[in-house]
Amino acid sequence: MDQTELQVVRAVEAGATTMKGIVDATGLSRLKVERALSTLEKQKFLIRDGQGFRPANRRAPPSPSRQCGTCNACCDILEVAAVDKPVNQLCKHWQNGTGCTIYDRRPQMCRSFVCAWLQGHLDDDWIPEKAGLIVHFSQDAVNVTVDDHCPDRWREEPYFSKLSEWSLNGIKRIGNRGYATLVVSGENRFMLLGRTIVPEPTLFGTAFLPLTPDTFRFWRATSPEHLQRLHERMAEIERIRQEFGSCAIPENEDDDPQAPYRPALLRQSNHV
Repeated sequence: MDQTELQVVRAVEAGATTMKGIVDATGLSRLKVERALSTLEKQKFLIRDGQGFRPANRRAPPSPSRQCGTCNACCDILEVAAVDKPVNQLCKHWQNGTGCTIYDRRPQMCRSFVCAWLQGHLDDDWIPEKAGLIVHFSQDAVNVTVDDHCPDRWREEPYFSKLSEWSLNGIKRIGNRGYATLVVSGENRFMLLGRTIVPEPTLFGTAFLPLTPDTFRFWRATSPEHLQRLHERMAEIERIRQEFGSCAIPENEDDDPQAPYRPALLRQSNHV
């Protein structure tokens, strides 16, 4: 097994199940990932099934044993563009006492969507109709959509601690460039870094450094180039920490750093 194939195997073991997920997790080109996957499938290191890629020694997850029951939160809270259903508005095809009136011809999103509670990952505090939250795991994110009748419910317990735990686990597992815990509450968007809340994260990414085991200092990137500069500065901060034992972290969240970083960081840290 060469280095590329090893990277792909580790990405799948960490939870990547799609081509895009593996590319994002490894940083490899799509062509290299495709070649590695083909080889690994032939050698029976990986298996491809209806749920994506998984290690050959890992059994496919069981089908959900729970039932929706009276809960119709996904038909109310989520957006379904295929039937012109906006977020936080009950679907026009839902009828009390009957349920979905187009069930046999419902859109693919409705057919494939299974919330985390229904999958058995969460206890009954997280039943969507009770919690006012719908949790959905995608390849590289925990996605939380909040009922607009309780927009701050995700900040309450037991929910916030669990969301923070997922965020920390994801950061440790995949790294700070490839994992997110995202909350959508009405018009507002948030990303969690442990117990640190990032309001309105940008499409270009968020760079961050740990302050405590579960809090972070963060910078929201305004362009791919800005994100690259932020990561270069963070790498210099880590080098100075290793060399001197500490390094000052710039205060300005929206700071746009410019190289060279080391002299300014050393001055701020009183290491000159």
